[in-house]
Amino acid sequence: MMVKKLVRILIITLAAFPLTVTASELNIYLWEDTLSKHVISQWGKYLNIPLHLFHFDNDDERSLLMLKSFQLPFDIIVLDNVSAQIFARQDAFEDLSSLENRRYIDPRWNQVCGTHAIPYFWGSVGIVYRENKIPSPPRTWSEFMNPPLAVKGHIGMIQDSVETLLPFLFAQHLSPITDSLPELRAAYHAMERFNANIITYEYALSYVRSHHKDNDNLYMALGYSGDQYSLNRYFSNNNWKFITPAGPIFIWVDCMAINRNSENKKAAKDFLNYLMRPDVAAQNALDIGAATPNMEALKRLPASFIHDESIFPPIRNMKNIIIDTELSPLNLNIRSKIINSLINQHETQP
Repeated sequence: MMVKKLVRILIITLAAFPLTVTASELNIYLWEDTLSKHVISQWGKYLNIPLHLFHFDNDDERSLLMLKSFQLPFDIIVLDNVSAQIFARQDAFEDLSSLENRRYIDPRWNQVCGTHAIPYFWGSVGIVYRENKIPSPPRTWSEFMNPPLAVKGHIGMIQDSVETLLPFLFAQHLSPITDSLPELRAAYHAMERFNANIITYEYALSYVRSHHKDNDNLYMALGYSGDQYSLNRYFSNNNWKFITPAGPIFIWVDCMAINRNSENKKAAKDFLNYLMRPDVAAQNALDIGAATPNMEALKRLPASFIHDESIFPPIRNMKNIIIDTELSPLNLNIRSKIINSLINQHETQP
């Protein structure tokens, strides 16, 4: 994934983690606000094994730390489907193909995450926006790339090898995973011009938490389906909405894996089986506001929830869908240089 200030991030993050692991607890590395408090509470009644949650706010940061997994105290890691497959090939994870409750998961999502991870949530990349600031949100990626003057300086982006360039590439009817050098060069120059509209490259939820004194300056941001619920929970309102612009849909899939070096593999497998119980998966999806891959859980969810396209993108027969895909080392290297340059330019602009 994208290389960026890696040593600094690694040192800071490692310093925040305990250096010892206790066999009677599970350490989980995941996105913030993606595990229901109710589900955690019920787990405590089911098996009295404490959960300790550690959070990341972009895939690249997590992937860096995974390269140092032997030094980290994580038993369970949430990661994108591409990373799940890559690290499985490196023998970093336990084989989870025989977990009992895996049978409840839609086979297409099991295939996406592979044998060494279980599907957790899925959704689309789109736009989160404040309804009181943007009553008419962008309906296309071209509209997102050409915002009205009032929105200039109030747009959030994401630091990611694919997603940083996705709005421009989709606006030009190009693939967000393209390896074409002319297309990537065009995306770079377009994003250079777009930089003036951007307030941050920090993930929206992380930005509003770390800039609580001036987080009203963020009007809309590139984001993931479900982010609107996390933002509304943080602000205690219903102001944030989510939209997937017209055109092809880029699908993200979060998978859960067990660190091969974990000293708590039995408890970790018990926890993943617990999360895949249909009643638990349904409760977790409702509380978080995210799409579950659990087929039996879907039967327990309200129709209004499963038909909400801001949660469950309309994938139907999978046409017009692009699922996050592994990029070549050369493609990643080019994108890394592009994104580092964009962020450096953004940080130095007046």
